[in-house]
Amino acid sequence: IEQKLGGFVWSKQREILNSIVKHRRTAVPSCHDVGKSAVAARAAAWWLTCHPAGEAFVVTSAPTWRQVKNILWREIVRLHKRCGLPGRVNMTEWHIDGEIVAFGVSPADNDPTAFQGIHARFVLVIYDEACGVAKALMDAGDTLVTNEDSRVLAIGNPDDPNTEFAVICKPGSGWNVINISAFDSPNFTGELVPGWLRPLLISKTWVEEKRKKWGETSPLWASKVMGGFPDN
Repeated sequence: IEQKLGGFVWSKQREILNSIVKHRRTAVPSCHDVGKSAVAARAAAWWLTCHPAGEAFVVTSAPTWRQVKNILWREIVRLHKRCGLPGRVNMTEWHIDGEIVAFGVSPADNDPTAFQGIHARFVLVIYDEACGVAKALMDAGDTLVTNEDSRVLAIGNPDDPNTEFAVICKPGSGWNVINISAFDSPNFTGELVPGWLRPLLISKTWVEEKRKKWGETSPLWASKVMGGFPDN
């Protein structure tokens, strides 16, 4: 990612990427504005361009069609254009040598068939804004990673404790869980990052505003600042 895409990966993003390499399932409950979708898009680009041609496939999903197009796939399109990656990309599909190698879907909660019929040695399934993805769809997506070389990444804000995302983020779920709070961000830890990156990350000003408005016992504080599931 750093060499080919010309990007910078800060420590928690690096932890996510290393987890995709080492673990079959990675869940990332996170606060706002720490580069969740950015790192997911870069993981997709790495997956498709660094595995053998024709042997890799990426499937992404989000709760709404707008989120599929305007968040994760917007990042993918920008990467493809800026870095001269192979093939052609539109707002929801990536084609290489005339063959589709990635697509984004937002199927109805009761339509798991949207994930059927995909076969490749290296499959990466990405759930963006995972708290809004229904259990039936996650179960369907899991049928794509039946072989040893495939992976799943679920990433999002932990807003609702009564979701499948909350279940997979619990100890003993079999998922490698990486929590990211605002206080893990380089703007709080002092981690060395390029100057252009700091304004894109969650700020001390915003966190202090929410501390005063919500209070540290608020469910909103727990989810959107601390990156943890609230009790209600």
